[in-house]
Amino acid sequence: MPPTTRRSQAGGSQASIAKNPTRKRGPQATTSLRKESSSLWNFNTTSNGDEVLPSTENHADEEDQNEEEQPLALGGPADALDSLHEMADKVGREVELFSVELDRFLRELPHREDKHVVAIEVAGKFQHIAQKAAENLNKRHERERRLQLRREWAQRANVSDQRTGGGSRMGSLRGTGSILEGRKAEEVKEQRHWQQEADIWQLFKLILELHYRHTTTEALDRELQAEREDKLAQMASPNRYTTEAELYERFLIESDTARERFLIKKWLEQTAEHQETDVQGVMEELETRSGAGKGLWSKGWLHTRERIKKEKRLRSWPDPSDPVLPQIRTENGEDMMATTLDPDAPGRQQRVLEKEDRFYEKAVWVACWEMLRRGTSWQDIRAWCEERNEGWRAVALFAMDTKHSSSNSAWRKMCHLASESECANEYEAAVYGLLSGNSKAVERVCRSVDDHLFAYYTTTLTREFELYLHTNFSDRVPAMTALRRSTSANEGLTNRATAQEAFNNLIMRLRQNSATKEESAQPLKIIEHYLLNNDAENLVYTTGMAASDLDSMRGGEETESVIERIRKAPAQLLPESQVVLDPAALRIAAHIYVVTRAIDPMEPQAETVGAEENVLVSYLQALRAQGRRDYAAMYASRMRHDKYVAVLGNLLQDVSGASQQKEMLKLMSDDYGLDVVAIFDEQVRLILQKYFTLRREEVPGRPLETLEDYAGEQTRLFPGRRIREDVMPAEMDEGDILLCRGLEWFRLLPGEWKVTFSTLGLGMRMALVSGHVSGAMLLARTFPFQSISEHKTVEVLGKVVNIMDKNSPIQPPPGTQEAMQLDVLRRQSRTYYELEQLVLAILALADWVSVERAYSSTPRAASTAPTELKIAKADLDEAIAPLLQPGFLREAADESEAVDLKWIRMCYIPEILLAYQCALYSAGPMISRDAYIELMDLSTTIADEDTGLTELFVQSGRMRELVDGFAQAGKMMLVMKGVNGKKFRPKGREGKDLSLWEIGGAGVTNGDGPDEVGPAAADADAD
Repeated sequence: MPPTTRRSQAGGSQASIAKNPTRKRGPQATTSLRKESSSLWNFNTTSNGDEVLPSTENHADEEDQNEEEQPLALGGPADALDSLHEMADKVGREVELFSVELDRFLRELPHREDKHVVAIEVAGKFQHIAQKAAENLNKRHERERRLQLRREWAQRANVSDQRTGGGSRMGSLRGTGSILEGRKAEEVKEQRHWQQEADIWQLFKLILELHYRHTTTEALDRELQAEREDKLAQMASPNRYTTEAELYERFLIESDTARERFLIKKWLEQTAEHQETDVQGVMEELETRSGAGKGLWSKGWLHTRERIKKEKRLRSWPDPSDPVLPQIRTENGEDMMATTLDPDAPGRQQRVLEKEDRFYEKAVWVACWEMLRRGTSWQDIRAWCEERNEGWRAVALFAMDTKHSSSNSAWRKMCHLASESECANEYEAAVYGLLSGNSKAVERVCRSVDDHLFAYYTTTLTREFELYLHTNFSDRVPAMTALRRSTSANEGLTNRATAQEAFNNLIMRLRQNSATKEESAQPLKIIEHYLLNNDAENLVYTTGMAASDLDSMRGGEETESVIERIRKAPAQLLPESQVVLDPAALRIAAHIYVVTRAIDPMEPQAETVGAEENVLVSYLQALRAQGRRDYAAMYASRMRHDKYVAVLGNLLQDVSGASQQKEMLKLMSDDYGLDVVAIFDEQVRLILQKYFTLRREEVPGRPLETLEDYAGEQTRLFPGRRIREDVMPAEMDEGDILLCRGLEWFRLLPGEWKVTFSTLGLGMRMALVSGHVSGAMLLARTFPFQSISEHKTVEVLGKVVNIMDKNSPIQPPPGTQEAMQLDVLRRQSRTYYELEQLVLAILALADWVSVERAYSSTPRAASTAPTELKIAKADLDEAIAPLLQPGFLREAADESEAVDLKWIRMCYIPEILLAYQCALYSAGPMISRDAYIELMDLSTTIADEDTGLTELFVQSGRMRELVDGFAQAGKMMLVMKGVNGKKFRPKGREGKDLSLWEIGGAGVTNGDGPDEVGPAAADADAD
């Protein structure tokens, strides 16, 4: 039965999830089953437990007497903000370096056969980036960091303070101000985070070396076995004179699990040196607590010795062989005191030392434990003991030196017994337990998560070595030390599945333990646990599930999110959700995924790839929140087609400016071979879906209102209403700008004529249908058809052509292949071209009304109309002309487009023509009575069945307005017929006469006198 993994246990009370098999990484790869696990786009950096510790203790000041205290240069809020921005920029530069190295890795990988070696190299580069960042920060704040680490150790260590009469020091650390403030505090925290990340990358590099090879499982088996045999062949065959050190080296070669535990143990020792206070800091803290300073280490059991001497002077002293011991109490009178000074006297006599000596005894063992925890060599520990007149401890610890010993098994057994006996304190028991493999004794002094992991790996490795000796070299193991363990316990030492289950149980206990619960839930610790368990794939999978859970809890429609929702929102989030919410941890998980996925020869599993890609999507969203998009294409290229199309379609909405868009287009298309057309299509779809979703029946009132009622005095200029001055909306909303930005990508696309004009037409169409007239006007101005055509035809036809300009001198002869190609291009771009003409007509109305209103609102005596007014009138005529053509907006590419175009014709064309009718009415008295003849032509055109315009007025309910407008024009034409007694002869209008509009025989029957007509029009028409 497969072992239970952390993932399966992490589910807890959550809904049951189907398990999926994990991809194997060679013979030692995990066989645990995948379970579903947990994304909010709230990328706030969570606390990693690094707190700035306050202090009010005098000894802190004593410690700093020899160091000149530099005042904190704290400025105002603006200075503090600038400092934080500077630090954020530096962090951003390091983040960019990760992307640069990953990009190089992905480019180099296809050209290398030893892919796992390339992966190890890039992991080393990641470690170097983080280490360099930590070192740079440490140079500025080494003293502050050391002080903070020392005081954090003091909070965790269970060592009483001699000056305060015992008890924990934690309470005394809380006082008035903070050790570090402002920028220093942030940078020290940042330094420690970078150091922790550097250690994580070192661990990842180690896991790659141990478990990842770009070969099949069978080939890897043979390869590893060959390497093992080569190493063993270089060693001498074991014999009775072979030392235990040589056997230990052979043991590490023969056992893969032992070698892994040994390397991880070494890694944990290094992390303690990097992330915890150093041994010197521990010594200083113990010296300070003792009140004796550096003299602590030179006195030994001074107070007990002096008390015994005093008692010997005051009373008769029994012989050592006398079974009756002197009855001496400690100075405070609470306990019976030991009467001899040999090392085991307190335990043998069941008595205690004086309080000061008990502190000294504990301090020595604390120092020994801390040195062992940091991997200090046995020679250095022995020398440290001898320097402090603790020769007997040096002798006891010297036995671990296996260079010349044939076997230390009996000594380890004695250490095991000592760790279970009445030791002076828990640290003494822990030291002996660490040497003998007694994990229970060691765990009592473990304060951090890594302490517990160190205890687990060290004691397990020691027990596994004992089992190795017992199995292969039984003569080296005395009978008294023969292992008396159950078969299942022994399997836990060598069987990977059983060992993995034991590790998972340890992690669960740490998550439940009140002392380690908070630390074990930190994002980087979660990543560390997965890597230690050789479970990088499940790290990514479970983090992706956490992203899914967070996104589900965020709510909203699933279609609005780029995160794939694997399941419904759970009642409780997984611990891995902290990885998603922490940008740095999320970056680590994303890069681990890219590296491991890139060297995996197997295809991703359909059951897990969605969750795994959620990690990359979440990281891209985090980069987007930071405004960093330069390497988005690289990360997206590691996803499936549909996923990267959705992700980049969402992200590219932020990219503005032609230079940035060109650079991004080159990256996506040339460098990473992404389907840019699909990405740009998706981007436009998302924008339209979000901002242009108003249905036709939901558009309030009329999408375009060009006319307003007029009841002023100038009735001869306006037929009861006039064109509004605000006919063109002045403001554009966010959707209009984003749509324009999204369509800009299609202008930059080389070629792609059909998709470019199809998408431009879709954008213009949806803007008009949803009532975004301002957006349609912005598109018409930003993407003029002529400009786009001339730009695209260079790549499509090899020359600059406006294909809709049929008067162009470079038009090919009819029937030729080039002419047929032009016809195809015209059909593909016709919808956008005609929609642009519709919008240009609205713009022409706006231009006309601005000039007309300036002319009509000011009394004028001029006999001729101003040139600006005539130009505006000519431009308006030209803009309206396409709308009167029979096939205008009546040739759709598909059914959906046909429905939209029909609605656009019905809503916009009658409104525009009614405004044009008013413009012609006003142009008569202002410019020339020819405008009335144009009105006659307009009525004829509208009545033509081929144009379909009459039907539009009927469908829109605007026919009465149209007829009223022509009636008002007829009245005005009668007035204009007899102005100044000159006969009106319209130019170029043979066969057309105003008498057609006469009512009765007289020319003027409506009571309007000739004197009320504008002189400019009368003079212009009298030729």
